[in-house]
Amino acid sequence: ATMEEEVVRRLNHIRSLVQRAEVSYFDFLNRVGMEEEKLRSKGAWDVPHPWLNLFVPSFSITTFKDLLLQNISPTTFEGPLLIYPIRPD
Repeated sequence: ATMEEEVVRRLNHIRSLVQRAEVSYFDFLNRVGMEEEKLRSKGAWDVPHPWLNLFVPSFSITTFKDLLLQNISPTTFEGPLLIYPIRPD
């Protein structure tokens, strides 16, 4: 198995929701910069765009995800939404 396959195998997740994208290391590091360019091209960069980092306990992640998706939709929210699963061990 590849390292990626091993990492994914060890996650507690819903397999049908896995999304993968191959990007260069630079593009990964510059992903917010690319979003900035998109927002600037739409004239949306100068409006407030809050940034929030959260740690959500694994026992409540499903509730958090459901609340998030009920209250944020592509028609009312533009820009990146980054979610990183982190193993506590």
